[in-house]
Amino acid sequence: MRSLITFSFVFLFGLVACNQEEKTSNQNPIGNWSPPEKIVVSELPAEKQPQIIQMGAPEVKRVGGNRGGNILPPIKKDLLTLQEYDGSMALNALGQPYLLGDGGIAQFKKITSDEGLPMDGIYCAMVDSRGHIWFGTNGGGLSRYDGVDFTNYTGNQGLGSPSIRSINEDSKGNIWIGTADKVVSKFDGRTFKNFYGDQISNEVVYSIYEDSKGILWFGTDGEGLVKYDGNEFEKITTEDGLAHNSVISIFEDKDGYLWVGTSGGGVSKYNGESFENFDTSNGLAGNRVRSIFQDSKGIIWFGTLGTGVSKYDGQNFQTIGIDDGLAGMVVRSINEDHENNVWFATEYGVTKWTGKDFISYTTEQGLVGNNVYDLTIDDFGKIWFSTDGSGVSRLDGMSFTNFTAQQGLSGNIVLSIMEDSTGDLWFGTVDGGLSKFDGKSFVSYTQSQGLAGEIAYCILEDSSGKIWIGAAGDGISIFDSNTFTNYSSDQGLPTNEIYSLVESRDGKIWIGTDAGILINDNGVYTYYSEENGLSSNNIVSITEDSDGIIWIGSLGGGLTRFDGKTFLHFTIDQGLADSSVLRIKEDSNGNLWVGTANGISFLTEENRKNIISWKYNGETPLFQTFNSQDGLPDDTILQIVELGNGQMAIGTNEGISTFYFYQDSSKNIQELETYHSDTGYPVKDLTDGQDGMFLDSKGILWAGTGSVKTGLARLDLSKVSKNTSKPTPLIKQVRINEEIIPWYTLAPESSEDAFEKVTDQLITLERRLDENEELELKEKFKGISFDNIQPFFPIPLGLTLPYQHNHLNIEYGTNELARPFLIEYQYILEGYDTDWSPVLKRTSATFGNIHEGDYTFKIRARYTGTSTEEASEWTEPIEFSFTVLPPWYRSWWAYLVYGVLILWLLYPINLYLKNRLLKAEREKAKERELEHAKQIEKAYTDLESAHENLKSTQSQLIQAEKMASLGELTAGIAHEIQNPLNFVKNFSEVSHELVDEMNEEIQAGDFEEAKLLAKDIQDNLDRISTHSMRADAIVKAMLQHSKATVGTKELVDINAICDESIRLSYHGVRAKEKDFSVEYKTDLEPNLPQVEVIRQELVRALINMCNNAFFAVNERVHQLGNTDFKPVVSISTKKTLGGIEIELADNGVGIKKDVIEKIFQPFFTTKPTGQGTGLGLSLSYDIIKSYSGDIRVKSSTEENPGTIFTIFLPINSSS
Repeated sequence: MRSLITFSFVFLFGLVACNQEEKTSNQNPIGNWSPPEKIVVSELPAEKQPQIIQMGAPEVKRVGGNRGGNILPPIKKDLLTLQEYDGSMALNALGQPYLLGDGGIAQFKKITSDEGLPMDGIYCAMVDSRGHIWFGTNGGGLSRYDGVDFTNYTGNQGLGSPSIRSINEDSKGNIWIGTADKVVSKFDGRTFKNFYGDQISNEVVYSIYEDSKGILWFGTDGEGLVKYDGNEFEKITTEDGLAHNSVISIFEDKDGYLWVGTSGGGVSKYNGESFENFDTSNGLAGNRVRSIFQDSKGIIWFGTLGTGVSKYDGQNFQTIGIDDGLAGMVVRSINEDHENNVWFATEYGVTKWTGKDFISYTTEQGLVGNNVYDLTIDDFGKIWFSTDGSGVSRLDGMSFTNFTAQQGLSGNIVLSIMEDSTGDLWFGTVDGGLSKFDGKSFVSYTQSQGLAGEIAYCILEDSSGKIWIGAAGDGISIFDSNTFTNYSSDQGLPTNEIYSLVESRDGKIWIGTDAGILINDNGVYTYYSEENGLSSNNIVSITEDSDGIIWIGSLGGGLTRFDGKTFLHFTIDQGLADSSVLRIKEDSNGNLWVGTANGISFLTEENRKNIISWKYNGETPLFQTFNSQDGLPDDTILQIVELGNGQMAIGTNEGISTFYFYQDSSKNIQELETYHSDTGYPVKDLTDGQDGMFLDSKGILWAGTGSVKTGLARLDLSKVSKNTSKPTPLIKQVRINEEIIPWYTLAPESSEDAFEKVTDQLITLERRLDENEELELKEKFKGISFDNIQPFFPIPLGLTLPYQHNHLNIEYGTNELARPFLIEYQYILEGYDTDWSPVLKRTSATFGNIHEGDYTFKIRARYTGTSTEEASEWTEPIEFSFTVLPPWYRSWWAYLVYGVLILWLLYPINLYLKNRLLKAEREKAKERELEHAKQIEKAYTDLESAHENLKSTQSQLIQAEKMASLGELTAGIAHEIQNPLNFVKNFSEVSHELVDEMNEEIQAGDFEEAKLLAKDIQDNLDRISTHSMRADAIVKAMLQHSKATVGTKELVDINAICDESIRLSYHGVRAKEKDFSVEYKTDLEPNLPQVEVIRQELVRALINMCNNAFFAVNERVHQLGNTDFKPVVSISTKKTLGGIEIELADNGVGIKKDVIEKIFQPFFTTKPTGQGTGLGLSLSYDIIKSYSGDIRVKSSTEENPGTIFTIFLPINSSS
């Protein structure tokens, strides 16, 4: 704020500002409100009643008259208009001049060699696919601008020539540069490739264009058109139908026709096979066509050198020149902006075609130079004008225009603004008096024209059309019919410091001063001060609301409501934001906005109307407060304007802010935009005069600023340009240990990389490294590796870093060229950070002491300036990945070494400790040895005894198993012997009886009968002999079986052994359990080869296994009880490959899966205690294995239970 009233005012305001209360937003209002102070004027004592001031005769000065002695005519200055070449004013068909721009200084930003351009002569420009702009200079080479930095390329980096005439990017991302020195350069982001002479042209290349098919076209000065399809160059000249061989512009229209502008032959239209030529005879403005462009409506514009522009609608040409509003007749470039305005670059400035009017801009409107060679539009709609010798101008939009004394204002600092009934604007300035503006010229009034003073702090037009001017320090001037009538303290004013002028609906003029309020009622002046009920004499703002109530704002006294009879005073005690009220405004909804030194206080229409009966209960605040905590840019509210449709504008020390206010929303202030130099707009702090920010009848917002550079700002909010797309983030540089690295120098050597290395060094380090420096660099960063290098911004891809280089600095940016300072960033290094960084505007991130591992850096951006909702959101993050290797002492081989060293160190340590311990223990052991000798000896003896007992027990168990087997065998043999013995016994008894009968017959003499009886006796003796022989065989077999197992092997009949074993086992079981009944079967394959075994061992093994089978089926009989179950045990034999297979099967209870693997273990049994030793199957297994045989088991305990033992015996078992 620029407060320019008096020293006392400034001092008081500063004092109040320094004692502001703590900021509180509407979300957290302070409670404990107290009722306002109420003063009824009629109840004041007589000495404190308002005074009636009798004014003396005013000072009257007529403008241009001489009665005052030094009264001069007002100063008039017309706004600048378009001129003809001879300097005369260019007029339209109605004889009216063409105003340049909007009359003031447009939003041009100057960029010259002072900011980093290699030189100020720019012939051409282009925006690449990354959104960065390239400039071709006239002798300084090529320059790229990314919004922050310029990167310049010359012959040192490989550019063919520094004098550039054309530039373009092809669909593959290559930059093509046409020069004035018979060379075309192609830059792929790594190196330049130059095409000399006959490869393309021996002349200047004025134009480079890529058509929709990807074909490149080169326009040469004298060698015609050159076509390049990616493989070869083809020249097309007048012999092929081209209008002229000097080609200076190329453009493809929407229908695919190629238009070729020539220098002397007009323009040629090429369909790919033939040319159609147009020149002045066809209506073309001129035959030297330097620029061609087709706009969004399909109109083709041809810019000529010296003869203006031709507008072609497909049928006819229309010529446009200075008389039509064109700035100049030499048109070198044409383009269309994002609002569909067509722009023309001329030698006398630039011209915009809106579709209705031509509007021109020159250096007077802020353009850096008038001779414009090229105009380029970036991704966000900003227009870049390249000039010959003056640098570059960027137009950031059409919303702001600034006026200063240069355009005709009487002073650069505007305090107050007013629009009169004729539509003219009046501006009160700090040191230049008063200016009236009719849109075309300024008319200034100062003390030289009769104004009371040069500081016009407030302006009012009353209902009679008179203009009142409050001069800070010089009283009041009333302007009427070219006459100033001045009042000051000399005429009776209580003070000359006038801060506010308001006319109420009853025609009274309210005058706010630093000594109170003066009310003029048809020439009768009534004076109020603190003694008469005011809260403060420093009155800076007065407003009448829609109900006719007067609201008064004062410094230190808060807000006062006055209905003509009663004063109500509101300060911070009633919830006001601050007791210094700077501005008061009622909106169209009847709400009252109170601007203070600590934010805005908002009084709703309902509260305003019911303020007399308001209940101050401390629960509901009377005012809502909004300040910087709610998003406002600053707390000092100097100006308040309603824009309409719920939109408000405030003027602060931080420029202008606009927002929409939603009373019933949880967030009242929305869509806040701030216009200030820090956000890229030509506005600084606003001034504090009455209506220092003003909305005119055309919807234009005017604001007086506190800077002589920005002066008076004109803001057309309808033309505020908004970004409609998000910025595109990119990574620009990666540094190691804070050191800039030319990455191509660290890449593996190859002849193809030589130019890349040199170019990279010159760009990155701005010099070339010598051989020793390169070696030092490689040695310093030894161990760094990467897969590839990104073009244009050399970033190593697939980067791997040794641990000693684990400090990274990553620089990043976007394609926002105009306002990069409004870009906010967030980044995260995955593997290093756990969350995104805070929102920041810094364009680099540093990470130190990074632990070994794989990392991915992600960066995202958002634009915080004026933009659409979608364009203000965060972008998708981009990524850069790298790996940090562990330090040598944490590598795998280091850990291996550590392990070996630890073991190597532990061995002697362990040996030392062990020896030390042993030595100590020996001493103790000597004492314990004698004492425990006997115990040790006894323990040893007990151990030996236990060992012998164990061996004896094991032998006994084995013997018991053998005896059990023998017992079972004996029981079976006994049963076998019993049968023949029974026959012997029976036949012997029968024979004895027959002998007795035969003796009786002999005695009786019946010899025939005796012979028959003798025959019977003989038969019985034969039977006795047979059965005796059977018993003898059984006994022999028993003897054979009872032989020791150390017997010799012999060839045996496996079938006989199997049959014998199952029968002996069966009868052995029957002998122990009389009711045992089971069916046993044999299925013995005949003619089996004999097997060499120890017979007794094999029989014993088979009997043990048969016993288990009979036991299993018997168990199942007991489990099932009386059922139809038929127990069966079967044994079968068959010859297999290399041996004989014996299969013993039963349908008994089966063996569980978790038991099968244990059944051959010694002493393992599933039989009840006392019914088995657990050695039977173990011995059988050992016997079979001793013959190189094998036993397999298959068993089930669930569906169809049973067990099958399969025994394999090799035929030649001796092996």
